[in-house]
Amino acid sequence: MIQFFKKMILFFIAIVLIASALYYFNSAPRLMHDDIIYINAGENLHAVARRLKERNLIESEKFFTLMSSLVKMTSIKPGKYRISAGTSSYHIIKKLYSGDIVKARVTIPEGFNIYQIAERLEKQGVTKKDEFLYHASNTPYLRSIGILAKSAEGYLFPDTYIFPEDADPKTVIKTMHERLSIVLDKIDLANMSKFGFDRHRLLTMASLIEKEAKLASERPYISSVFHNRLKKHMKLDCDPTVRYAAKRFTGPIYLADLRNPSPYNTYIHYGLPPTPICSPGKEAILAALNPTPSDYLFFVSRNDGSHFFSKTIFEHNRAVQKYQRSEKKNNAAAE
Repeated sequence: MIQFFKKMILFFIAIVLIASALYYFNSAPRLMHDDIIYINAGENLHAVARRLKERNLIESEKFFTLMSSLVKMTSIKPGKYRISAGTSSYHIIKKLYSGDIVKARVTIPEGFNIYQIAERLEKQGVTKKDEFLYHASNTPYLRSIGILAKSAEGYLFPDTYIFPEDADPKTVIKTMHERLSIVLDKIDLANMSKFGFDRHRLLTMASLIEKEAKLASERPYISSVFHNRLKKHMKLDCDPTVRYAAKRFTGPIYLADLRNPSPYNTYIHYGLPPTPICSPGKEAILAALNPTPSDYLFFVSRNDGSHFFSKTIFEHNRAVQKYQRSEKKNNAAAE
């Protein structure tokens, strides 16, 4: 009986020692700080464990790799990881195995162009602006993902996305283009042939509507004006195309801008510009396909977000004088 109790005591002591060792090696190291660690594609578990130990994020390399094997979590995913102070080895293993990388929630508004998209992505830590813009005009890459244009402009759907931080810009472009394809697949595109549109011309028309329309209710009317002008072989005279040509997206439009010979300047060149000038949303695409039947050929801003639509140049000029004069008076009063 005494021998039995001795064995039990020894067994109990062994359990306590093992449990203590497990607790110690699994616990966060003393003086551990919040840290960011990058796991490279193809990097093995032992190399990662070594780096974690060097950065004082785990107590033991051997314990880390052994535990990973015991819990069958040896396959770790590349990416950027945030490790918080106090995180146990087991929870670090679980994070790396599940691919719980650092992510950013990014909203791309309707009407953003690729330059504005690039700036927002960089600001949110998703990808570098210059790298994004390089791949957004890399024709061989664009063709590989189904964008048969010289630029990804207009092919990146405006929406809210969750991207990994420090993501591959090519993956970001591909994801946003796939979202556009999903949206287009759910739209009745039968009217494309009626207007002589292919997908590129449709998105280009929709981008002009997106930039001109401030009120949702006016999109089909603005679409009608552009369609009518195209039918009559009139220049579109679309101010946002002038801004796009100048690569200056805010502020006044100058006389020099209106004289800019860029193919995007629809005050000089007939027809649609060579590419979209922004990322149009679903409603702008629908408006491009379904213009309101009208004889309107002109519109001018009323300075409150709405527009005045006209059928004749005489009527339009009167409206321009009325609303531009009103705007100038308001500006003078404000000064």
